[in-house]
Amino acid sequence: MEHEIRPSALNPKSSVEIISEPRGVVLIIGPWNAPFILVFQPLLAAIAAGNCVIIKPSEMTPHVSNVIAEVIDAVFAPEVVKVIEGGVPETTTLLELPFDHIFFTGSPPVGKIVMGAAAKNLTSVTLELGGKSPMIIDYDANLEKAADTVMHKKTMNAGQVCICPDYLLIPKSREAEFLKLAKKSVDEMYYSTGKFNGADSTRIVNKRNFDRLKGLFDDAVSKGAKVALGGTFDEKTLKIEPTILTNVSPDSKIMQEEIFGPILPVMNYTDLSEVVAYINKHSKPLGLYFFSNVKKNIDMVVSQTSSGGVTINETELQAMDSSIPFGGVNGSGIGAYHGIYGFKEFSHQKSVLYDNDKGVNKFMYPPYAGKLEKVKEMGASLFEMPA
Repeated sequence: MEHEIRPSALNPKSSVEIISEPRGVVLIIGPWNAPFILVFQPLLAAIAAGNCVIIKPSEMTPHVSNVIAEVIDAVFAPEVVKVIEGGVPETTTLLELPFDHIFFTGSPPVGKIVMGAAAKNLTSVTLELGGKSPMIIDYDANLEKAADTVMHKKTMNAGQVCICPDYLLIPKSREAEFLKLAKKSVDEMYYSTGKFNGADSTRIVNKRNFDRLKGLFDDAVSKGAKVALGGTFDEKTLKIEPTILTNVSPDSKIMQEEIFGPILPVMNYTDLSEVVAYINKHSKPLGLYFFSNVKKNIDMVVSQTSSGGVTINETELQAMDSSIPFGGVNGSGIGAYHGIYGFKEFSHQKSVLYDNDKGVNKFMYPPYAGKLEKVKEMGASLFEMPA
């Protein structure tokens, strides 16, 4: 893939093009929460850009890992795409190799390990991480839509989604009505027969994560949080009923780490400036969701906060449109992909300049006496941005 651009005033007779070339051999490390799609999405982009790929699926979802290996072995020659299954030892060994690029989807703590390993070989990275993505409800927002949206997204895959709304910020005056609508939404989705329909609810991936979520819940309650909805944990099935906590302390553990489960902490605010200050005090989230119909409020939140992406009056849609880049910023990730942006992420943009002047322009050669006025005449055109 290549395209021509206009040369600068410094080389007016030259022609310039940018060539997208493959980065080389890419390592893709997949996550456990969406173990199939979050391997094949970056794989498609890497292959489209002309790379060879080694895939390391998550060991926490071994059945999916086996399926990925079977599909890849049936479709690709091993020298083009190869799957390496296993756990931490296999991943550690792979990270010691001098790959040309590493694409990792997972948690910020493991992202730091991947980035540290990549630094030893000066390998470029794409880190798709997560973080505590806030959902904000304005004073004028459509509460019914907001309640339906957050309870659907918070319970989809049992909240085990990196772009899932992590916590809710709402004016105290609107909290009671929101809770009423949230319960109605949850009842329609999971309690249509009067009992919890576990068949429509995803289990937590393993006992360790189940226990972690129960620990976050217990800690929040011990610090004064009230159970407004749910709160039932089934250790046998590893399923958690949709849960909402109110009166949540900012100091509780559930507000310090990404939840990754169907538990929604709710905190109150009086003025949007408090919301902006709270968000900016913490690591930049992967997603930010704001329900509002007031343009100046939307502009304020969008312009005064930083996040990987934003959806207004819905959630997660910024990650589902392939015409826009998806990725995090700082603590929530490095780099972006989806659509053409995935092709660019797995490519090196190589600039090529062809000097078409048959002579030698010695204006920049010494001696320099008398050339200052000519430089002034050239002025800003020397630094003119290409069209």
